[in-house]
Amino acid sequence: MAEPAPAPRRRTLTGRTLQESDLYLPVKAFLETLGYEVKGEVKDCDVTAVRDDELIVVELKTGFTIELLFQASRRQLVADGVYVAVPLPKGGYRAPRHDDIVRLCRRLEIGLLFVGFTEAGAAQVDAAVHPAPARAVRTNTRKRLAVLTEHTGRTGSRNAGGVVRRRILTVYKERSLAIVAILAAHGELTTTQIRALGGPENTSAILGRNYYAWFAKGSPRHHEATPAGLAALAEHADLFTGADGGSTGPAR
Repeated sequence: MAEPAPAPRRRTLTGRTLQESDLYLPVKAFLETLGYEVKGEVKDCDVTAVRDDELIVVELKTGFTIELLFQASRRQLVADGVYVAVPLPKGGYRAPRHDDIVRLCRRLEIGLLFVGFTEAGAAQVDAAVHPAPARAVRTNTRKRLAVLTEHTGRTGSRNAGGVVRRRILTVYKERSLAIVAILAAHGELTTTQIRALGGPENTSAILGRNYYAWFAKGSPRHHEATPAGLAALAEHADLFTGADGGSTGPAR
């Protein structure tokens, strides 16, 4: 009996298996050259890009699959344009499936980005298909607003799109960390004092809810950071470099 054919090896990048997150920075740079503000992992979207009132969503995958198309079609309910980004097929533009993939994306009005890598790991993005402009009012306006609110509320692009099994840094978490940073720098403070030192507008609500158990009551009307809060701050130390805790913190 003949031995079964070996399973195809996954594409590698500089000696390791290619991950979806490897596509994020090249795609981000590509969109930024077009004038978009780009962030990763926003409300289940791998990549969001905003320019004026336009919302673009990109879904990242290491291979072109039906699941990728399902994801893209769901994003069409909230975005003005949707791309899928995949590595350039083995064989490049002469690969057997290349023309079929391009043709299918055009029929579905989904944009297609091919990300190619050199042997040294340098990336290049080719827009094989641009998404068709939205022709009707999106049906899920509530989800669209949630995506835009989360995107604009973040201070930077600290979540790499396509990352799995990793805690996502949301706007709420950023603002909670800003309060922890201020308390770590100044000790016990009142809500008013935290706000005066650059704390977010909803400082009172965050302290009251204390969702992450990062805050504790100090002297009357004062708050202090808990060990759990200080540990979380250390994990995200790159967010806050100013001595006042709020100088480089999240936008309000």
